[in-house]
Amino acid sequence: MGSETELKIPVINFNEENLKPGSDSWVLSCKQVRQAMEEFGCFEIVCDEFPLELHNSIFGAAKDLFDLPVETKNKNISDRTGTLGYIVEQPLHPRYESTRIYSPETLQGVEYFTNLMWPQGNDTFRETVHSYSKRLEEMSEMVIRMVAESYGVERVFDSIRESAIYTFRFFKYRTRRSNETDVGLEAHSDTTFLSILHQHQVEGLQIKTKDGQWIDVKPSPSSFVVLAGDTLMTWSNDRVLACEHRVTIKEEKTRYSVGLFSHTKGLIHVPKEMVDEEHPLGYKPIDSLGFHAFRLSEEGLKSACPIKAYCGINYD
Repeated sequence: MGSETELKIPVINFNEENLKPGSDSWVLSCKQVRQAMEEFGCFEIVCDEFPLELHNSIFGAAKDLFDLPVETKNKNISDRTGTLGYIVEQPLHPRYESTRIYSPETLQGVEYFTNLMWPQGNDTFRETVHSYSKRLEEMSEMVIRMVAESYGVERVFDSIRESAIYTFRFFKYRTRRSNETDVGLEAHSDTTFLSILHQHQVEGLQIKTKDGQWIDVKPSPSSFVVLAGDTLMTWSNDRVLACEHRVTIKEEKTRYSVGLFSHTKGLIHVPKEMVDEEHPLGYKPIDSLGFHAFRLSEEGLKSACPIKAYCGINYD
């Protein structure tokens, strides 16, 4: 009897050769990214050029941050995106703790947060987070460009890039207490255009396939996982799959992870090229930040499909 092959998310190499626009390897990489987004809503990036010491230092920064007193971490309140600042031990996910930085790709954004947590300053933390976020910003822009070019709508790439708003979030999942489950974070899709995650030594990220199967994501310590959000699914007129994912922690160890999340300001329209007989227009223009606020509202929380409830077009 043959053994069943383990289902895995696609792995795409983002080396320098594959990222030269117009080259054969670029065209192939764009196709691979599009196919991964359509079939899984996510993929793993392998990027050897990303400094290994930066991978390590960002998790040192995460530990230093979460080791701060609760009263200090509570100073981080909601931002203009409607995103909660500091979150800890909520009823549905008691093992989960996280905090976010607004505009992490700018020195001002990281410095504001750093001074909030360390009034005396913390140059190492500030420089690590800013450098890390800038590289993930470039990665996010590259993925969006590849998706747009693969669909033949590269004309809209600049407008998406110019409207981008970024947040960076640190995550910590404490070890399980008695009578608690393996659940770290319940199943959900992100409201974002794109999310880029990096988990440390303790695995836990799982994604849901089109047929409803949950599979473990096991990236290398130096790779990243890219997830399509609800806004990207809307922009693509349902060609791209918004990635439903969750965190399930089986190891009895503290788990750290980090992520860069891209939203868009203003209205995002479905490009006319994405509408045809097979894909009739499914969405009104979406206000990404407005949708994010709706998702957190009572109506949004009760909705079976918040994005459809917010801006979906009903042809019945």
